[in-house]
Amino acid sequence: MTPRHRNLTASVAICAALAALSACNSDSAPREHTTGQVTAAARTYISAWLHRPSQPKTMCTLETKAARPNADDGGDLAGCIRTYEDYFKDQQPSSADLTITISHVQDVPATGTRPAGKGALATVREDGVEPFRYALRLVQQDGRWRIAQRAEADESRYAHTEDPVADVLERTA
Repeated sequence: MTPRHRNLTASVAICAALAALSACNSDSAPREHTTGQVTAAARTYISAWLHRPSQPKTMCTLETKAARPNADDGGDLAGCIRTYEDYFKDQQPSSADLTITISHVQDVPATGTRPAGKGALATVREDGVEPFRYALRLVQQDGRWRIAQRAEADESRYAHTEDPVADVLERTA
């Protein structure tokens, strides 16, 4: 085999190996991208809700119309913001340092009242306070991941459960 043929053979082998590797990674890339988007939406929502003062506009923007507190009136953005502003009108600003961790992102099935989507567990830690958790259901709406359901995941039955997301979301649907 001439040096030219060896180089050509080596180049073909390298290209084949790279093609195989890229094919292997192509399945996980969209899943990782989706998980990142879900995690970011969940963290932003929980932060807007629990940091004081709360941020109604951010919360409403990240909720589906059906999950907004004014869903019975159509769930429009302006009405949602007004509703949350009224809820939070007596809220005192706080400089408490919250640590928000989003974990256990997973597929969650539809229920009789909620669409299928992604579930996530938000764990919130504040200095001097026992950590508390929320299970979130997120769905894609208008090209963005939005909160379709939130439920406390701190009942005594979940005290020793690392991943209560699917059960909490199904039970509270």
